[in-house]
Amino acid sequence: MSPTSALHAGLHDALPQMAQTFRDPWWIIGSAAMVLAGIPDVVPQDIDVLCSRRDALQLREAWVDHVDTAYRPADETRFRSAFARFVHLPMPVEVMGGLELMTATGWQPVQVHDDVRLDIAGYGVRLPTPAEQRRILLAFGRDKDLAKATRIPVLPEHPHVA
Repeated sequence: MSPTSALHAGLHDALPQMAQTFRDPWWIIGSAAMVLAGIPDVVPQDIDVLCSRRDALQLREAWVDHVDTAYRPADETRFRSAFARFVHLPMPVEVMGGLELMTATGWQPVQVHDDVRLDIAGYGVRLPTPAEQRRILLAFGRDKDLAKATRIPVLPEHPHVA
């Protein structure tokens, strides 16, 4: 199965439980969001989900038998969240509840300021706009994130018409 097929199959399988469990706004981020936004030549390895801490803990409870307890996310000194990786789907899902990033001024919440909604298998899925995806990846600052950010086209700003 190709990574894009695995992404869509993983979302198809995960979305019913996520829709039932999540109560707060949530987004697909990272490589999966880039693919869903139509950015070419991106190969997702997992589906990254940014959500509230409460929702992440609820999903972990719902899928307790599918948590990869041996997996530890990289850069734990740079990121903190209620994290869980679920591996029972065609593509692993990584949920980051209340994700925070260590910055020069301390821990800061990772927030999505502008998003788009897609319909996938009858569920409304939110992902950051391409510009917002780029901003988040640049903020993450790791080499792999900076490389991904360069793949997102920078669109010129359009003045608002009054």
